[in-house]
Order: sequence, then structure tokens, then C-alpha cells
Amino acid sequence: MRHNRLPRLVTALLTLFFGLSLFAPLPFVVLTPGHAQDVLHEVISPAKSAVNKPKFYSSDGHIYLLSILITNPDAYVTGAELIYSWMRSDYSVMPRSLFYRDGTSAAVEKAIAKTQMDGSQSSAKTAALKFLSDNYPELGVGSIKESDIAIALDKTGGPSGGLAFALGIVELLTPENILRGRSVASTGTIDGAGNVGGIGGVAEKILAARKVGATLILVPTSNCKDLAPGVATIPKGIKVAAVSTLKEAITALNSAAPRGCANLGA
Repeated sequence: MRHNRLPRLVTALLTLFFGLSLFAPLPFVVLTPGHAQDVLHEVISPAKSAVNKPKFYSSDGHIYLLSILITNPDAYVTGAELIYSWMRSDYSVMPRSLFYRDGTSAAVEKAIAKTQMDGSQSSAKTAALKFLSDNYPELGVGSIKESDIAIALDKTGGPSGGLAFALGIVELLTPENILRGRSVASTGTIDGAGNVGGIGGVAEKILAARKVGATLILVPTSNCKDLAPGVATIPKGIKVAAVSTLKEAITALNSAAPRGCANLGA
């Protein structure tokens, strides 16, 4: 029985096409879990320049700021890298346009991320001091200036650490032991009024939280859609609390059963 065979030229062209497609640059980025940094013991401290240094209380718990790693804007993902990423349960592949503008560069994005980080730190200080003034007037935090609190964080940019910074400041400036020895992770933007906003890569950040042993993670309520069944898998041993404000976040820390995304229909 005779079999029809493709002409050698056609076979060679097809082989070349599929071979090149594995290494051709494609308009995607790859997201992976990043680092988790303890804001209580590594990031927040009284500023050296403070004339009257604020009194910081020791904490036996941990509040981890979560981050993600994303493909550099100057680099492109190849077909081979996409296939590998799709095979990894801890990697996510997203359209490049969701994260970077056309024509942007690593230098531009780094500058933007730094500006966003600086803004998140300032907003976190404002929100935390306002919360303490409203809820712990006996502490007299009205005399504390934003410049009296130092936040040192290297190699991390963007606005998503705002909630973690604010929670850390509240924990360190109150004699009340809010954490009670727990390891908590947090992600979300925050404004000066204490409103918590959504972020990207929340599923990957939960994986980062698991690596450091966090048992509770606070996420923006607006990100619950990203954690719906079938969209993301929550690792065993981690409880997710959905919050929209700093006050809700403190309430979640003080609750034995904080409101999660499941309560919101996600």
C-alpha cells in the first residue's frame, strides 16, 4: 500500500516554521510568586531623623508583604517559554498589554514602580495614623509625623504594599497584641482614608504566602473574582480574608472567622 508523502520542500518549510515559532517573541508576560518580606521586623522602624521618636511596641507575629516576579518589559517571552510556563502550576501567562504600554522600557517601568511605592508608603502612614487617632485616642499619636516613621524596602516597587505597611504601623504603635503570634500575609493598595484597592497577581502572591508559613492572607475585596473556584486554587492551611478598608483588615485580624471571598459569592 502506498502512502502519500509531503514533498521534501513542504516538510522542510513546516519544520522550519514550527521550529521558529518556539523561539519567536510573543506578546505575553510570565508571572511567578515573588518574595515575602516581614514589615514588622525588616521594613518599618522609627526614623533616625525623628526628634521625638515614636514608641514602637514589640510584636511576636509577622506581617508579610507579598510580591510577584514578572517578565522584564525589555524582554519577550518565546513559544518554548510559554509552553514551559503553562506546564507549571505556580506560573501564570498573561497578555503583555495588561501590564506594559507599547514602547515602554525597563527603566521607565522601574521609575513608575518606585513612584508608586513611595506613594503607597505615604498613604499607608496617613491611613494608619488616622486609624489610630480615631480608635486609640489615648495613645496620643497626633504628635507623630509621617517623617517620624521609616519604611525601608529594596528591590520592590509598585503600590500593592500599602495595606501591609498600614497594618504594620498600627501593630507597632499599639500596646495591644493584635497578631497574637500569628503569621499573616497582606496585599492591596491603600489611600490616605484607609480604602483598600485591588492589585494584580493575587493568586501568585498567595503561593508566596504559603512559602513563608502564613496562615491568613488579607486581600482586597475587589480581587475576590480572581480567586473564584475554577480560576485559582487556595493552598490548604491558608485562610483568605476579603477587606475593603484598613478598619475591616483590623477587624479580620481580631476575628476567629474573618469574612472570606466565599461569603461574597466569589
